[in-house]
Amino acid sequence: MQDHHTHEKGLKYKEDYLWPALDAKRNCPKCNEALERQEDEPTYFGKPWWCGKCQWQFSEEDLNSKK
Repeated sequence: MQDHHTHEKGLKYKEDYLWPALDAKRNCPKCNEALERQEDEPTYFGKPWWCGKCQWQFSEEDLNSKK
């Protein structure tokens, strides 16, 4: 049987995402719906922007490259 272990701090795939200002507003590049800005919490390991309709995450870098 294999030993199972977890990482205590979790894994961030990229820790240095540029986090948007609290009042920032962006639209999804796929469906043009308003994106939800996620909180920059130590326990959150995803990208700053979330599209509820598409179920997709975006970083500022992703959104700027789609312009």
